[in-house]
Amino acid sequence: MTSNDKLEDLLKQMYAQEEETIDTSDIIDEEWQKFESEHFAPKHRSWGWMQIAAAFIGLLMLSGIAYATIHIVSSSHSQQTEVQDTTAIANKVSAPAVRQTAHEDQTPIEPKTFENIPLKDIAAELAKAYHISLEIRNGETAALRLYYPWDPQMSLQQVVEELNRFEKVQLTLTNDKLIIE
Repeated sequence: MTSNDKLEDLLKQMYAQEEETIDTSDIIDEEWQKFESEHFAPKHRSWGWMQIAAAFIGLLMLSGIAYATIHIVSSSHSQQTEVQDTTAIANKVSAPAVRQTAHEDQTPIEPKTFENIPLKDIAAELAKAYHISLEIRNGETAALRLYYPWDPQMSLQQVVEELNRFEKVQLTLTNDKLIIE
């Protein structure tokens, strides 16, 4: 037998064995379906305790922000109303005599330091001490908070000049009226 004959016999045996083999495509399909069901099946989502906690914290934050917004809006509204009320009261009250210094009163007035006090309150106390009326034309300026050491021995004109040195403060003194502009 020649080598070619041997090779042909071997090839015939191989082809004969292939025809006798089992069809593995069915087995492969079954295994693939098992793999898909284990790894690619849709999972049912459930809320874990971390997700519930995150949702609760988010709800608390939103309610806190809403409460703060309402509080800020209502407080700014009440400040505007208070400024308007003070203006109306100050316009109704006026003293007939104008005095330029506080030391002309019978009771001596002690020096006073205003710390973080709205300008309208400072001006109201100055108007009372110097016996003049107060007029507020600008609510924003009247709401400014200042630090001011007041010496009652100074004339009202000097006090107004010192207060006008503050940024955004504009006070005017006319006859018997202190005006916040």
